[in-house]
Amino acid sequence: MLIRISLRSPSGQSRLEIDDEAPLRDLVSLIREKSGLDKFSLKTGYPPKSLDISEPAQNVPIRELSLKGETIVVAPTDTQPAPPPAESQPAPKPFAPKAVEPDETAISWPERGGYLVLRVMPDDNSCMFTAFGGAIGLENPSRKLRDQVADYILSHPDQYNAAILGEPPLRYTNRMRQMDTWGGAIELSILSDIYNLEISSIDVKTLRIDRFGENKTNRVIIVYSGIHYDRIAFTMDPSHPVEVDETRWPVEDAEVLERACELARRLQQMHYYTDTTDFVLKCEKPGCNWIGQGAKEASKHEKETGHTQFGELQIT
Repeated sequence: MLIRISLRSPSGQSRLEIDDEAPLRDLVSLIREKSGLDKFSLKTGYPPKSLDISEPAQNVPIRELSLKGETIVVAPTDTQPAPPPAESQPAPKPFAPKAVEPDETAISWPERGGYLVLRVMPDDNSCMFTAFGGAIGLENPSRKLRDQVADYILSHPDQYNAAILGEPPLRYTNRMRQMDTWGGAIELSILSDIYNLEISSIDVKTLRIDRFGENKTNRVIIVYSGIHYDRIAFTMDPSHPVEVDETRWPVEDAEVLERACELARRLQQMHYYTDTTDFVLKCEKPGCNWIGQGAKEASKHEKETGHTQFGELQIT
């Protein structure tokens, strides 16, 4: 019987069809042909587990490996040597959260054979939705997630009323459906319920972890830098495409949170955050001369006028 298997490798995603009576060696040969790699390791399942492709194991029939419908991640094993220890490298230069993924910011995690990395989101007012949506494998997620959040609010009027939202639910959801409206804690809490995932958000300035969603089995991790969200991911090599990232972990995996906080501490030292308590914003809507202090005043101006474009005013 033919079975289908999804393949994720540095060269992209593809689908394979193979007879489940065939030996594993036939699948390995097919993966070698599809990926263009000669030496590699394979992982499958969730959480990902290594698939034994040693010579003796390759005689096992594929049907005994329960691979039907699974996704196999292919990682090269003959890549460039690991970078030198951090102490021998120059200090990273400060940067602003305006780049697009993938970004090279990473910390080595040799115990798991790879790196924990910061995937930097576009600075387009949808960074929170993009950060979470990418973690669950959605392409161009902002539109879909905004609509899901808005529909959830309107279908839970007792839970999300004007007192919670700060304005009538219909007005709030109409704003949230607009692509230039920022998402925040309310949206993260709702997305946690919709996708049954804990969302752990690490504040770069304080290193505080805000957890959205209780009693979940798995979590994703995002980083909040004052007015911007990015995503935490694990990769076996920072040069691999983001499609092969690992972005979900069991909630019992405390070590990944510790490593994520280590990365956030590095970002803190680089001053990779905006202090929203005292920064000065200006409205960039043509003809509007509003200037205010902090995110709360900006949010108030947005609700009163519908203006959503703000820039930080540099005081010299």
